[in-house]
Amino acid sequence: MRYEAERQLLVETIGDMARWGLIETTGGGLSVRADNGDIIVTATGSAFARWKVSPRDMTVISATGELRERTGGVAPVGALIHMAAYEMFPDCRAIVHAHNAYVLAFASLGMGVPSCVNQLDTLGEVPCLVADDTAVKGGVLSGESDRPPVELPDGIAQRPEIAAVDTYQLIPQLKEKLGPRAGELKRHGLACVLYRHGAFVFARGLTEAVENLARVEMSARTAVFQAILRGGLAGVEPNLLFPEAAASTKQFADA
Repeated sequence: MRYEAERQLLVETIGDMARWGLIETTGGGLSVRADNGDIIVTATGSAFARWKVSPRDMTVISATGELRERTGGVAPVGALIHMAAYEMFPDCRAIVHAHNAYVLAFASLGMGVPSCVNQLDTLGEVPCLVADDTAVKGGVLSGESDRPPVELPDGIAQRPEIAAVDTYQLIPQLKEKLGPRAGELKRHGLACVLYRHGAFVFARGLTEAVENLARVEMSARTAVFQAILRGGLAGVEPNLLFPEAAASTKQFADA
């Protein structure tokens, strides 16, 4: 079995995330990139097995999704976003996708996560990527889509309706909103949320990716509590006592 160290790291990280409440059984996915460009990713269905995974439950695919080694299931369709991010960010070596509860409070409204705690200031803006999943999937399944079908490589689950959402809506936005910030990843990683879906974090290593996910969820949780205490979303303030500092958050992240 190839990439035993990377597989074991993924298993241990998933166990930590489950204990810390950072991963849900409703879905998600983790991956790391090897020196040769191969991607070791959690197999489809891992979440529905309540994340009780072993090293054999990881799948190895190439940078373009071809199957390198299968010891369990194939990669989920969401691996298309992992592949696009690894191509976009040369310094990215690990990605975590999770359906965190407080992140979803903002994602469900089409909002990015505001930086309400200093732990998130370092990451800069966490934007929301928006896709009309229902319409896109419905068009593909009914044969009425105005887009050509997505040809999926053999290492990825054959779900063309989900692939259309990733390929035609989410990945172009990822390139637009985070692509120009690739240099930031060298220093602190990047993150975004997907409308009504969850969070993605991109980092130089798996430990950093998990830490950044925790930062995003912490800030989202704080913002929700602010809204409760201050009478709604209008009460959410990234920096209530020093508002001028909130405007400099991006410059701080870029520094």
